[in-house]
Amino acid sequence: MIKVRPWAERSNTIAIIPGKKSERRESLVDIASQLPRPAGEEILVRRAAGPPVSVSVDDICVNQLSRGALVRRESDNRWVAAEPLLKWLANPLDDALAEHLHGNTKFFGELLANIEKPNSKADFLALARKYGLHWTSTTQLYARINFMELLGLVEQWETYKFVITDRGRSLVARIQLVDAAAAVGEELRIKDAKIDFSLPAPREEIADLLAGLDDQHLRNRKVIIGYIPRGRKAPDRESDAGSVTPLEAIRALVDLIGDRCTVEDFFDRCSQQLGMKKSSITQTLQTLRQMGVIESVAFNEYAPTVGTLDLIQPGQELDFVRYLHSRYRFFGELLTLISDPTPVPDVVKVAKEVHELAQIDNSEIRTRLGFMIEAGLVDRIDWTRYRASIRGRALIESLPLEEPDDPQSGQDGGVEAASGPYVADELARLTADLRNYSHRSDASREFEIAVARAFEFLGFAAQHLGGSGRTDVVLETHLPDKDAYRAIIDAKASASGTITDNHVKFDALKDHQRIHRADFGMIVGPDFAERVRVWAANNGFTLLTVEDLIAILKRHLSSPITLTELKGLFQQTGDNLTDIEEQYSSAERSSALLAKLVELLHAEARDEDPLMDGYISVENINYALRKDMNPRPPTSAVEEALQFLSHDFVRGAIKDGPRYKLADAPVNIRRRLIGLGNSLELPSEK
Repeated sequence: MIKVRPWAERSNTIAIIPGKKSERRESLVDIASQLPRPAGEEILVRRAAGPPVSVSVDDICVNQLSRGALVRRESDNRWVAAEPLLKWLANPLDDALAEHLHGNTKFFGELLANIEKPNSKADFLALARKYGLHWTSTTQLYARINFMELLGLVEQWETYKFVITDRGRSLVARIQLVDAAAAVGEELRIKDAKIDFSLPAPREEIADLLAGLDDQHLRNRKVIIGYIPRGRKAPDRESDAGSVTPLEAIRALVDLIGDRCTVEDFFDRCSQQLGMKKSSITQTLQTLRQMGVIESVAFNEYAPTVGTLDLIQPGQELDFVRYLHSRYRFFGELLTLISDPTPVPDVVKVAKEVHELAQIDNSEIRTRLGFMIEAGLVDRIDWTRYRASIRGRALIESLPLEEPDDPQSGQDGGVEAASGPYVADELARLTADLRNYSHRSDASREFEIAVARAFEFLGFAAQHLGGSGRTDVVLETHLPDKDAYRAIIDAKASASGTITDNHVKFDALKDHQRIHRADFGMIVGPDFAERVRVWAANNGFTLLTVEDLIAILKRHLSSPITLTELKGLFQQTGDNLTDIEEQYSSAERSSALLAKLVELLHAEARDEDPLMDGYISVENINYALRKDMNPRPPTSAVEEALQFLSHDFVRGAIKDGPRYKLADAPVNIRRRLIGLGNSLELPSEK
């Protein structure tokens, strides 16, 4: 008799069989026939392309076949096939395997019983939602259907049309099904369930990463994951099917890179195949690099990182989450906050107020949750609330977690605490206002004010006017006459998210530009119809989407460029931001160079057997940077940065001819630079 687990104890995910769809039966037979096999040994596995390859039995069993309990590890450390799988091997007409999958996996028999109802991707996802499974992709749905086809329970007639077979109907009649209401009820009671549940152990390299996460390493993790494109403009997507998951998006981007490609090729492929703008592609490239998914392999060329490439493959989702936890703050930690169904804004509030991570916003939390949902660690209860699953609760117990500072214990580095997070928090509020008001036709004044605040953040003197017959915002630059310029901005909100030609009157805008003696004119809105783009170019106006403006604000927070350089934002027409992108990239390269120089000097200072008393020559510095930075900085930029570090204002390095050595702890150098910035009294504050 097959044991049917209570709904709450079943796995959210099902085993993934490697190989092409047409070969998965043979692939499963091949793998099962090579068991039992001691842990640590290799087995042959079919892939989607090419001949079978040798892989670790632990990898294939832990990450792909243990879900749904197809395999188990015995006490003698051998991997063995589950009894129902062995029965199926002996007799493909035996239904023990189908009953076993139903008893151990959520939404297997229930999907089979309803398989003929859906007619689209959206229908399938809606059916899963009724059972409390708020998936945004069909990955797990098709993984179940693949098993049903393999076991002769269903047949596929069209893309989203499946027909249950007589054998499938017979199985449905025998098994105990859970109705949708009861399933949701079980999901909501999950936090009170006392269940002995253990997760598969992490692979060796991931275990080593987690073992190295002491308090200092936990605090040194990055805060922001960054931009991952998951919108509706990707090709071959149904408009009502929702966004792809973050991991699916990363897989697609890595596929675009292939074995390796130049930055120019990557930009072309993202633009042509995903419809992305250059500003979005630049942010995406930075996200992939910081995540360690891709690495520089030559000047201006990238390739997938070998170890991480394996982690993003189907079946590795849990270890990828563990890997991300080792790189980003407030990753696994957020699981501790969602034992009950919890709205995202509540999680963001804790990140800001308790963990003092002012940069964290709703988008960052949803990205983290997206990775966890795909790993079966989090369930989406409804459109706003999430809750840790049994797997997620088990993961909490196995992760080293960062504890927030005790607010009563005092803060280390008062300057940083007082200034940095405050500015980041200000930007987070501004970003939320821009996104919110730009999509509300009843909040045009609020949107205009938010746009004015955004340009004040960039350093402009912004005056909000608004009202009938007046321009919305006037910008001035308090620079010497030769460098000064003025611009008007028309802020357009739209509930539909697109500004059409009915929203914009270019003749009136030209009058405003003349009245205010403005050198430039700009329109800011959520997005623009093609005709508006053409007319803007013809009339000499710049178009700036809210998301592009937010991207500029975020880059300006850490790598601000000058008002003179920002003039390029207005000098182009239409929505081409190529020049301004290069300005910010240049500023970011300068910051990265400074950080890398401090890192090199610090490493030399800590060398147990320094060759030159802690000094390192400019020639050796250039050689080291050649391997670590892409594009490689010119020697002139390196020498200028070293001179800056050795200046008496900074006192970060000591110069001795063509050599330099570290003069202070990096944390003191950072604080000194922050202190210099805070000591500047702004004219408006006098």
